Amino acid sequence: MRLDFVRMFIDSTTELFQQVLGPAIDVKSVSVKPSPVAGRDVLTIIGLSGESEGRVIFDMDVLTACELAGCMMGEMSPGLTPLVRSSIAELASMAIGQAISRINDSGAKITMSPPIVITGANLVSYDQCFETLVAPIATAYGEVRMNITIQDLS
Repeated sequence: MRLDFVRMFIDSTTELFQQVLGPAIDVKSVSVKPSPVAGRDVLTIIGLSGESEGRVIFDMDVLTACELAGCMMGEMSPGLTPLVRSSIAELASMAIGQAISRINDSGAKITMSPPIVITGANLVSYDQCFETLVAPIATAYGEVRMNITIQDLS
């Protein structure tokens, strides 16, 4: 597990959330889990590849997704529309893209896949039993749980 990369993912995400969503951002204690903790109704998954590989999963409930997207769009959505899904994907992409830029500026070479948004009741993400750092991020619009799994290939 690359803890230096994990810190950059968390820092970039909280900084971007503060810029886009407002200053009421709080990262609760970060914990280590044997696999991702993702069981809410909206998952955004971004794959990582290069010198290290893994994924970042943003996990939230529908109301949080709609309110985050509403903040970004300037108006509330009546539900989980394609525009809400696109907004959530863009938010995740901006946060992880910023972290990837910092990581690559430090000399490592990592790329990210486009975000995939999956919705449904009681979603579960199965990973290949990779140790995962879970960072619950409290926003004024609800909690976003960030799951980070990244392993060096060497």
